Amino acid sequence: MTTTLKMTLAALTGALLVACGGDRPAKAPTDVPPPIDTPSPGDASGGASAPSAARAEIERGTKALESGDAAGAKAAFEEAVAKAPKDPAAHYYLGLALDRAGDKAGAEKSYKAALGLRADLEEAAQNLSALYIEGQRFAEAADVAKGALTKHPKNAGLALNLAVALSGKGDHDGAAKAFDDAAKAAPKDAMVLVTWGSHLGQWKKPDEAAQKLRAAEKLAGDDVGMLASIGFELKNVGAFPDCIGVLDRAIAKKPAAELLTYRSLCKYGAKDKAGALKDLHEAVAKEPKYAPAHYYLGGRLGEEGKLKEAAAEFQRYLDLEPNGPLAKAAQAKLKLAKDKAGKKK
Repeated sequence: MTTTLKMTLAALTGALLVACGGDRPAKAPTDVPPPIDTPSPGDASGGASAPSAARAEIERGTKALESGDAAGAKAAFEEAVAKAPKDPAAHYYLGLALDRAGDKAGAEKSYKAALGLRADLEEAAQNLSALYIEGQRFAEAADVAKGALTKHPKNAGLALNLAVALSGKGDHDGAAKAFDDAAKAAPKDAMVLVTWGSHLGQWKKPDEAAQKLRAAEKLAGDDVGMLASIGFELKNVGAFPDCIGVLDRAIAKKPAAELLTYRSLCKYGAKDKAGALKDLHEAVAKEPKYAPAHYYLGGRLGEEGKLKEAAAEFQRYLDLEPNGPLAKAAQAKLKLAKDKAGKKK
């Protein structure tokens, strides 16, 4: 029988301040999995047996992935494919290694090879549909996820990928049904609701979005990354008091500059300018090299007429991230602050 891998939905981390994370495909797995057991030739699911040599290489490859040895993992899985070209697990794991290394074309080829050998290999279907979503190939993603769901109707990751793909195609009704299916399949998974809420926000349904995000908060527990994701999406739909409350919880666990900066944006949206400024000052004091805090602090200081201080913060952002996503805006605001400061003399 096939070992079902843990399907951990990708959490939103990183530069949430400058990019919406609405298209969050679910990959299986995000942590390093145990090797997939492939059925014997007589198994009803029709998979090929895994030769012992390939099994050994797959196990060596997964250990390499776990230790962060991307090159070693790729080499091991390539050897597995060479020794057992009809083993779908070997192709799947090679795809996984290539995917993580950023070789999307190679990963696509390997995932498709795995599915060609074993059409019901849900891990390969989930990752292939996620890969297509990342490339905004929504029609292909929907086809892969929909086909796999006929074989694995309770797979929350596949349902979530179908939902995101249909949303990308503009089929909001179909996406809503798929999101509902994903939520029913994984009723305790906060990220399903976060992703659903994010897409409802994109569909200009802020009240419904906030409802899903509040429900997600109840499932998030003490997961700081999840709370940050929820807070960010609440900000996006204008639910500023809820955003502040969620981020209060996250900051109580981890008072990081990134979280303080998120909360400052929500406080600013709630018209608490003093609170927003306080959070930003605390953020730059805690982590002077966290560039976005300097950018937003520059904006708040500029509004107060403290133009020299504002210019210094914009310059600090540019020193830290000269090619960052906010660099063009920082350059424009730096020039404006300097021009206004010059006129005041």
